[in-house]
Amino acid sequence: MSLVPFSDPVSKNDIILLRKKYHEKWKNFFFNPLQIGQQPTELTEVREVILQSWNRSKQYKDLNPMIQGSVKNISDEELKEIREKNEVFHLAQPVLKQAGQELSNDKHVLMFCDSDGIILDHYGDMPVARHIGNSVNANNGAQWSERWAGTNAIGASIILKQPVQVFSSEHFSHSCHDWVCSSAPILDPLTSELLGIINLSTTSDSYHTLSMMKTVGIVNQIERSLFHNYYQAREMMQNIYIEAISKWKNQIVILCNSKGKILRINSDLQVDEITSLMSRTVENNELTTKKEWEDEVTLHGSQYRAIYKKILWYDRFIGLISILEKKNRISHSTANHNHYAKYSLQSLVGKSEAIKSTVQLARVAASSDSNVLITGDSGTGKELVASAIHQASNRSDFPFIALNCAAIPKDLLPSELFGYVAGAFTGANPKGSIGKFELANKGTLFLDELGDMPLDSQVQLLRVIQEQEIIRIGDKKRIPIDVRVIAATNKNLPEEIVAGKFRKDLYYRLNVFHIELPALRHRSEDVPLLAENFVQKLTIKKHHGPYHITDEAMGILRNHSWPGNIRELENAMEYAINFSANGILTPESLPKHIHKQQTLPINTVKINPVNQAELDWIISALKRSRMNVTDAAKELNMSRSTLYRKLKKMGYDIKSLK
Repeated sequence: MSLVPFSDPVSKNDIILLRKKYHEKWKNFFFNPLQIGQQPTELTEVREVILQSWNRSKQYKDLNPMIQGSVKNISDEELKEIREKNEVFHLAQPVLKQAGQELSNDKHVLMFCDSDGIILDHYGDMPVARHIGNSVNANNGAQWSERWAGTNAIGASIILKQPVQVFSSEHFSHSCHDWVCSSAPILDPLTSELLGIINLSTTSDSYHTLSMMKTVGIVNQIERSLFHNYYQAREMMQNIYIEAISKWKNQIVILCNSKGKILRINSDLQVDEITSLMSRTVENNELTTKKEWEDEVTLHGSQYRAIYKKILWYDRFIGLISILEKKNRISHSTANHNHYAKYSLQSLVGKSEAIKSTVQLARVAASSDSNVLITGDSGTGKELVASAIHQASNRSDFPFIALNCAAIPKDLLPSELFGYVAGAFTGANPKGSIGKFELANKGTLFLDELGDMPLDSQVQLLRVIQEQEIIRIGDKKRIPIDVRVIAATNKNLPEEIVAGKFRKDLYYRLNVFHIELPALRHRSEDVPLLAENFVQKLTIKKHHGPYHITDEAMGILRNHSWPGNIRELENAMEYAINFSANGILTPESLPKHIHKQQTLPINTVKINPVNQAELDWIISALKRSRMNVTDAAKELNMSRSTLYRKLKKMGYDIKSLK
């Protein structure tokens, strides 16, 4: 079946002759059908694809060949709603606009139609667009399926799901005989479902045999964009599922698509009833108004509490994550599911030498059972590193218990660590309570802000670490334990020892592996990776995406000094996502104290590339230190006088910079 009328170039004189011959075929078919079999079968023979379409068009009694193109239009309100909901239309905009610019003086008009043949917008040569709109009603909102326009390229492509070119009098409508139209379907890269139609139209005297090739090329670009987009969406859904099964270790976790089809499930239960449940849930009217809800369901004769969460991509519902928790289930492992480490070594994001060294130290520490001391400024990720070490160790199947020593009142810290028996002190739980060391048995106890622990508690802690046994408050019984301790602090413990605020023997007991985490300002090359990582995590957390950081916003992030380190960056990205427009994170999306960066004057003195690289290095350090020369010089490992001298040599005055 030939989908184009000519495979070889055709001259303008040939086009005039062919139009006449095609018109005779059209006239005989619709107005004198007895003569159709008597026509010569040369170049002008009616193609099978056209004959089939003409026969289909004849069946619509309310259509006649003298119609002016499409006879059906939707309202402006309906058109606006369809445009807003059509994801493909929005994703294809960059391709359509680029093609429109290329065609702007080429006597061709490009149309994007939805899967029903409704024209959503025009691109390319606008005078041609107005001409085709006025002559055959190829306006926005017109419906060009065969049902409403007879034989045409858009309608034929919808039926065949193939590229089709309709030349002049091959059209059903007499008014369309001045036009040559090339259409190609946009198909879902994963399911081959029809998503839309691209149509390229021109007058017959401007016809070019490459028009069909151009149309198919545009569709190929759109489908590549769709595939990339769908891959990102599927990756987000997969990450949401992995996050869910990690959090809900003892429940049934189900991931389904927007049709209710199950994509992933972590249960061996027969899926028949579950499939039926998910299909009903997707069809439920509540789905259109709620992003998260709960219900009670029955599966295989058992009662479950069901938690449903929608997954959105460009504000479009693309799937559902469901957690089914069996009612009346009481399980020790379920009760302790929050005691598993949240992070792994893969969570340590970065490419700087500083973070690579940290990861290597953490990996060695994980292979050992020795105690670990992690130091670094607030917000550098000390708990994340501790969690990653536990996750990579042979204790990973057992609890990871974290305790912030600075958050517990001095008098209550021993009972938190070691537990207590009934009646141990006023206000105590009458049943007593086990402490963090017992909870962490066979696992890891992470003691954060260790530098704030009182001296008397340090003595008790040292004894427990050495003896690997505890005595609950108010009791005499010794309880053996098997616990690895990872401690962290933002204080300089050797200085605290000199000041008499920290015990030297405890320091040496804990400082078997010492991991010092660098401040974020000292690993600025990691900022883009960290920012993108936080955006991805927030996308999973919100079950909504995608989000993109502009180059301008990323530049600001790189130059910020980050006194709050990684925690500040994470909070900044969450702020930016909440204030982003259409998922685009711009400088205006960032917190005000970050995007109002101090700018440095541009020097016009010409310097060689080596000195230019050194200058960029110095200025970046000054930006990160907020123009504090002492801090910048310390970061650059040079004296203040050297920094001043280098800037002056390259034409900069530090006073003008300030």
